[in-house]
Amino acid sequence: MTLAGQIAVVTGASRGIGRAAAFSLAHAGAYIVVNYRGNQAAAEESLAAIVEAGGKGELSQFDI
Repeated sequence: MTLAGQIAVVTGASRGIGRAAAFSLAHAGAYIVVNYRGNQAAAEESLAAIVEAGGKGELSQFDI
C-alpha cells in the first residue's frame, strides 16, 4: 500500500504507539504531522528519525 501524496496527523507521535504509527505511515509514503503535547525534544527526535529514513513531515504542538 502506498500513501504517497497523503498527509497523516499522528497524535502522540513523540513516543510509544503514536511514534510507531508515524514511522509506519511515513514508510508507506505519507507526509507526517508529528503531534505532541509537551515533550518537544522527543517529538523532534521522532521527526528527525523519520526524515533520516527518507520520510517527510513537520511538528505540531496541540492537546486534543
